[in-house]
Amino acid sequence: MILRWGMPAVLAVPLMVWGAGDYATYIGDSNDYRVAAIVLDKAGNTYAAGSRLIGPRSPDLPPLGDVFVAKLDPRGGLLFRVTFGGKGNDQAKALALDAAGNIYIGGATSSPNFPLRGAVQTQSGGTTGFLVKLSPDGSQTMASTYFGGTKGISSVNAVTVDGAGNIYVAGETRAPDFPASPPLVFGVPSTGLASRSGAFVAKLAPAADRILLAGVVTGSAVQCGAGSTCFLSTRSTAAVGLGVDAVGNMVIAGNTNTTDLPTTSGALRSSGIGAFVAKFRADGSGLAYLTYLGARNDVLAPFANPGNILNALAVSETGEAYVVGKTNDENFPATSGVVQPVYSGPVHPAPFGFGPQTDAFVAKLNATGSGMAWGTYLGGKNPDEARAVAVDGKGNVWVSGVTSSPEFPNANGWSDGEEFLVGLKPDGTTLLYSARYPNHIVAQSLAAGGDGLVHVAGASGIVSVISPGEPVSPHVAGMTNAAVSDLTGRVAPGELIRIHGPGIGMAPSVAIGGRTAPILAAFANQILAVAPFGLNGEQSARLRVTSNGVALPEFPLIVVPTAPQIFRNADGSAAAVNQDGTLNSSGNPALPGTIVAVWATGTGYYFDAADGAIAGEARNTYCCTAAISGSAADVLYAGPSPGLINGVTQINVRIPAGLSSAEAEVVVRAGNQASAGATIFVTPN
Repeated sequence: MILRWGMPAVLAVPLMVWGAGDYATYIGDSNDYRVAAIVLDKAGNTYAAGSRLIGPRSPDLPPLGDVFVAKLDPRGGLLFRVTFGGKGNDQAKALALDAAGNIYIGGATSSPNFPLRGAVQTQSGGTTGFLVKLSPDGSQTMASTYFGGTKGISSVNAVTVDGAGNIYVAGETRAPDFPASPPLVFGVPSTGLASRSGAFVAKLAPAADRILLAGVVTGSAVQCGAGSTCFLSTRSTAAVGLGVDAVGNMVIAGNTNTTDLPTTSGALRSSGIGAFVAKFRADGSGLAYLTYLGARNDVLAPFANPGNILNALAVSETGEAYVVGKTNDENFPATSGVVQPVYSGPVHPAPFGFGPQTDAFVAKLNATGSGMAWGTYLGGKNPDEARAVAVDGKGNVWVSGVTSSPEFPNANGWSDGEEFLVGLKPDGTTLLYSARYPNHIVAQSLAAGGDGLVHVAGASGIVSVISPGEPVSPHVAGMTNAAVSDLTGRVAPGELIRIHGPGIGMAPSVAIGGRTAPILAAFANQILAVAPFGLNGEQSARLRVTSNGVALPEFPLIVVPTAPQIFRNADGSAAAVNQDGTLNSSGNPALPGTIVAVWATGTGYYFDAADGAIAGEARNTYCCTAAISGSAADVLYAGPSPGLINGVTQINVRIPAGLSSAEAEVVVRAGNQASAGATIFVTPN
C-alpha cells in the first residue's frame, strides 16, 4: 500500500492549550479534511481517521477522497499523519486500536485499484467496504482487504478488536455473495428491484487473512402508504455501530426500513421499524437477541419513514448496549426518573404525521435485550440529534450531537452554537455536564478515558480535549469564514474570519503570522477580523489573540490561496441584489438575462490593498468564476466592493435563460476552490 506521509512543522505542536491536559488542534493541511472517528490509547494519545478531499475531478463533480489517519500526543502534538487510497473515492468510517497499538480502519471505496495486502477479498463490488491494519507508527500496512461481497455495494461502518487481537467489522451489504454461513444467515442481500441490504458482522483472525465467522440480517416487509411503487423500493438494513463484550459476544446496532427482522423471544420489542440492536453469540451459534427500539413510522406515500434513527453504539464489558440517535416517537421506551422522560417535540399523529425527528435519545439496553436499564429523551421543541456516545472509566455516559432548540441545556456552555456535549450519570438520572459549541467542534465523534478528559472531534478536522470538571478559561476554540459557520484551521489572505472562544473578545488584539489583523467587531466569545493580505505565499501562520491584556495560547493555521464563501441572509439564501438595486428574495426574484450581485470573502490576495481599509482600486488575483444551477454563468465584474472593507468581493453574474425552478444555486470559484452553494431567487422560464 502506498502511504503518503505529511507532518507540517506548524502542526507538530498543539494548536492551542488552555489547561492541564486540554488542547484543540486542526489536523488537516491545505486540503479539506472530514473526520469520521477518533479513539484513545492508554497513554492518552488521540487517533483520528477520515477522508482527505483531494480536489474535484471537474468543477461540476464532487471531490474525491483519500483515507487519512493521524496520531496526536497527550498535548495535541501531531506525531504522524498518513494518507492512502486508490484512484476512486475512499472514505474512512471507523477506527480501532489493539493492545499493541496497531491501527484498524474500516470504510468504503470505489477504487478498483485500492491497495491490498493479504486480502480475504480481492475483488471490488463497485463501491465496496474495506479493512486496513497499520503498524503502530502508521508506516507499514500489515493487512488490507476489500470486505462485504463482490456482487453488490457494501460498506464497513464499524470496527473493533478484542484482547486476543481478533478483528470485528460491521456494516451494510447488498452483495448476495456476502460470506455468511448458517446459523448466522438471516436473509440474503440482493440487487435489482426491491433490492435488500443486510446488516453484517464478521470476526477475522488477527492477521485479517481469515474470516472466523460472519453473519447477516435482512428484512423484506415495508410499510407503504398509498401507491404501489413502495413495494418495489429498496429494503435497507445497516449496522452503524459494533461492540464486543468480555466473553466475545458481538453487539451491532443500526437501522432498517423493514418490519420483519428476526426478532427474538423475550426481546424488548418484537415488532417495529427503524432502530434495532442485535447480539450475536461468541461461538457463532446464532442470535442471543434482536430487538427493535420502537414502532413509530411516518408514512408518506410511497415510502416508510421510521421515527427512530440510531447513530452510534457503545458496549460495556458485561454486554450492555448504549445507543444514541434521534426520534419523533412519543412512545420511545424512555424510563422514569431519567433526565428527560417525556418527548419535547411536537406530536404528529400517526400514520401520516411525517414530522421532523426532533428529540435526541440516549438509552442503555440491558445485557439480554429484554428491556431498558434506562432511556431518556434529550432536547427541546426544535430538531435535536445525538450522533456519538462514549462511556468513561467511571461509567458516566458522554454524548455529542446537534441541536437547534434554544432551550437545550447549556449549563456549562459559553456558546449558543448548534452542537452539544452532555455527560450523564451512569443511571441516566442527572446531567453532569451540558454545553453547546460552535459547529464542527464536538458532534462528529468522541472518546472518554479514565482521566476525566473528553476527547471530541468536529467533522471539518478540529480535534479537542475538554476538562468537564474544570472552569472554562479564555482560549481560541477555532475560526470560520465570516460567511459560514463551520470551524476550520485554514485561512486565505484578506479573508474575513470569525474567531471563536470563551472570553476572547474582551479588549482584544489579533495577529496572524506576526501581522496585525484588523478587528471589525468583538463580542464576549467571538471576534470578527480580517486576515492580513501579507499572508499571501505563506503555507502556515500562527493566530495570536490577546484578551484584556493577556496573550492566549497561539492557534496555528494553514494558509491557502483561496477559501471563498458567499455571504448569506438569515434564511440561508445569498445576500444578493437584483439589477434594479432591490434585494433579491422569493417575492422579488431576478429575471433571466439580468444581473445579480452577490458578495463573498476568502477570494484571495488583492494587489495594492491595505488591510482593513475601505475598498479602492485594488485588484483581486484569483477571483472569480461562477455557476448557477450547475451551469457556467457570465461574470461581468468580480473585485472589491465599493464602500466595503478590502477582502469583501463583489461578483456580478448574469442569470442564464432556461432555468426551470424559482430557486437557483449560485457557486463562486476562486483559484481552485469553490464556495458552498447559496440560493438566489429567479423567475423560471
